[in-house]
Amino acid sequence: MVAGTRSRRSRVILIFLLLSSVTLLTLDARDFGPLQRTEEILINLLSPLHTGLDDLFDPVGDGWAGITGYDELKDENEALREELQRLRGQQILESDAVTRLEALLAQVQLPYVQDIPNVVAEVVTANVGNFDRYSVQINRGSADGIRNGMPVVTRGGLVGRIDGDPQRGYSRVTLISDPEFEVGVLVVGTDDVALASGGGDAQPLKVHKGLEIETEVVIGGQVVTSGVDRSRYPPGIPVGTVSAIDFDDARLEQLLTVEPSANAYNLSFVTVLLYDPLASDT
Repeated sequence: MVAGTRSRRSRVILIFLLLSSVTLLTLDARDFGPLQRTEEILINLLSPLHTGLDDLFDPVGDGWAGITGYDELKDENEALREELQRLRGQQILESDAVTRLEALLAQVQLPYVQDIPNVVAEVVTANVGNFDRYSVQINRGSADGIRNGMPVVTRGGLVGRIDGDPQRGYSRVTLISDPEFEVGVLVVGTDDVALASGGGDAQPLKVHKGLEIETEVVIGGQVVTSGVDRSRYPPGIPVGTVSAIDFDDARLEQLLTVEPSANAYNLSFVTVLLYDPLASDT
């Protein structure tokens, strides 16, 4: 009778330990603040039980364990371990799904798009290495109305443009960081149309043409697309923020360093503006 009671008690303790592990894993995956303290308390409370269980299931006691249902306990242990692995895998999948959903929702109802038709696309090939580090591929193309030169944006602002003739189901996007990328811009509050170009990997943009030397510009000034007549970019798309101002006395122009407002790296989803400057020209 005593042996049977001891076996059942040991079984309950072991199952409790494994279920506690599942609970702690779930809270840990959700960044539950008090988790660390809870783990310490649980370890302190159960450490004597852990030692007792080690002694109980020592190989010397295999004969006794067989009599008291040790095989059944091992099966239950294995089942709980499998369930723990399943839960861990499910948490990883759910976490990835939440991240992707958040990235997708960030492309919905961009405040500066207004009534411009647009298509949300997923980035399927990222800029990796030195071979083609200034472009990505998206899973939307000519079948979705996408054409060469159309602007590509995120919630932060301009990240690039469609480059080349899109295929039916995919397109190539040249990123704003490309040194050959150029876009007409305005510093908010001024009337000078200037030209900005990419500065390279993880480098700010450069405004190097068109900003007269007497035009008042301040650090922190907002830079947006100019949207001049027949421009491939509509007006008012955020481009960046002025972080430095220099002067070209020979050309009587200001040279600006602009921190991009949108991150052109680690992109998941982007929005292609189906913008036709000829159709919008009045």
